[in-house]
Amino acid sequence: MVSIKNVQHRLVAKDPNHAHCFNQVMARQLSNGDIFAVFNEERYPYHHDSGRAVAIRSRDGGETWSEPQVVLDWSERTGNWDCGICELLDGTLLVNLTIRGFFKRGIKPEQPSWSSEPYTEEWGDWTWSHQMWGWLGTYVLKSTDGGSTWGEPIRVNVRPLKHGGCRVGCWQMPDGPILLGVYGRTSAYGYGEESQAEVTRSSLIRSDDGGENWEYYSTMAYDPGGIIEYEEPAVLRLKDGRMVCMMRTSVNPSWDEKNMALVISENDGFSWTRPKITNIWGYPAELTYLPDGRVLMVYGYRRAPYGERGCISEDGVTWDIKNEFVIREGGVPGAGTIQTPSWGTGLPSAFDYHNPGVFQHMGYPTVVALDSGKIVCLYHEFSEDPQPIQQIMCTTFEMAD
Repeated sequence: MVSIKNVQHRLVAKDPNHAHCFNQVMARQLSNGDIFAVFNEERYPYHHDSGRAVAIRSRDGGETWSEPQVVLDWSERTGNWDCGICELLDGTLLVNLTIRGFFKRGIKPEQPSWSSEPYTEEWGDWTWSHQMWGWLGTYVLKSTDGGSTWGEPIRVNVRPLKHGGCRVGCWQMPDGPILLGVYGRTSAYGYGEESQAEVTRSSLIRSDDGGENWEYYSTMAYDPGGIIEYEEPAVLRLKDGRMVCMMRTSVNPSWDEKNMALVISENDGFSWTRPKITNIWGYPAELTYLPDGRVLMVYGYRRAPYGERGCISEDGVTWDIKNEFVIREGGVPGAGTIQTPSWGTGLPSAFDYHNPGVFQHMGYPTVVALDSGKIVCLYHEFSEDPQPIQQIMCTTFEMAD
């Protein structure tokens, strides 16, 4: 039985006008001891994939956090999300993210929009945005002054994928190459990421020149039968040189979420074993080493009682649900009647706690294990306000065994 102790929950970032969420808050400990985290601040008070990457920092092991600082801002016609952070061997900070372009109607419409939202006084009517938009691609930005300033976005070549979504940050191999785990498709239906003819694969993209140029390196998992989606890869390089990757899975045509899948590489990520479906349900994951040599995995849990969970492996290869523990429960507004948010009339005034719809969009945890034995886990969840807002939370704890 795995248990934790000295558990403390803290609010890190909250803004009533901008949701703090989606496809992740992601943190790493820097060489100077700081914990540096990036996350998506949405343009709207809810998930819309049109926001901006912001960074926060803790100098005291997750006890307090700085005010968010913009890494890459939104504009009238672009937004970004899916950000991750990495510190390279020379001290350069590297943020990876996805940029999306939006295009307003060029022809006056003949009738009102079918959509009831989004609308705000600041940005007006964006009902057109989910019809007239396109993926501009995966990018990285560099900072050589510890995150105070950032360079221009550098395009990441993910071909033959049409789009490469990110889950966590890059990481650098001991001999210099930088690897980035992405997920996407080689073909797409219309202008979006989704395809009716192909399922998502998880892949590695590699740079040998410090992140200036990138190239497709390997496929980690793909189902040619078109049934299983392998998404949001979380990779860890083990101390014996092997690499492990845990992935979110779902099945077609229902797109129902299933247990996580594991693949292993014994040649620095060039080839991978066939996916093994574990007995652990949840998504998506992130992995790290504990000071005692064990491997910790954290992941979201989007069914009642919701929240964030963790699991321990002795070697990073063997995983079992019996070693699972709860980091925090909740994150979905409590059962009962919820006031209809003022930012859209398309959301329910009440909902079923066991089927909360958009209010289940919580989780995406990230984790840092300090040498002291303290573990810092950040994630996003919904507040319990009359108009729930997604916020960034931090839970610190220690392993009790």
